[in-house]
Amino acid sequence: MILQDFHTHQSNLDESSGYSLAGSFTRDLIASKVWLLTELARIAPQVGIIYVLGSWYGNLGVLLALDPIIKYKKLINVETNKKFLQASKRIHNYLGTGNIEYMLADANTLDYRQLGLDGVVINTSLTDMEGQAWFDNIPKGTLVVMQSRDHDPGNAAHSTQDIVDRYPLTEIIYNGKLELEDPETEYTRYMVIGVK
Repeated sequence: MILQDFHTHQSNLDESSGYSLAGSFTRDLIASKVWLLTELARIAPQVGIIYVLGSWYGNLGVLLALDPIIKYKKLINVETNKKFLQASKRIHNYLGTGNIEYMLADANTLDYRQLGLDGVVINTSLTDMEGQAWFDNIPKGTLVVMQSRDHDPGNAAHSTQDIVDRYPLTEIIYNGKLELEDPETEYTRYMVIGVK
């Protein structure tokens, strides 16, 4: 599979960074999303609705279009930047990806009305996201995937323990770290998957 092959060959990863489309597809950022999808597929290979908070250019949906290791009913890209959402929609339309919704919204204001019992909430932007309402509003019993990184000036969630302390779960199914490198520094990305 495409994702597993990429995950296996992630040595010497680097990034050209920036908030551009090209910057969103750098090797380290893609590696972190491949890692996420690989671990999530082991836990829940078939889900209902997926909310992707701070979706940027919709890269998770792109990776799932290229290698659908997780079956889902609908993926909802939630983003505060209209230009990112528009670019995401163009990319998915080009790929012929169906069942994707684009929501221009602050993640902290979501009510997750479409979620359902078999839904998943994914937040790979913990260090960039202000507030905690995005997590507080998630219904109990929901599967949640969270990623953070060290060497980041944003909100301090610089270990899996920091993530768990800030966003308490009733069950932790997976926690781990991935060593990556961008042009400025080596860094560690942390991930926790569990049930709220």
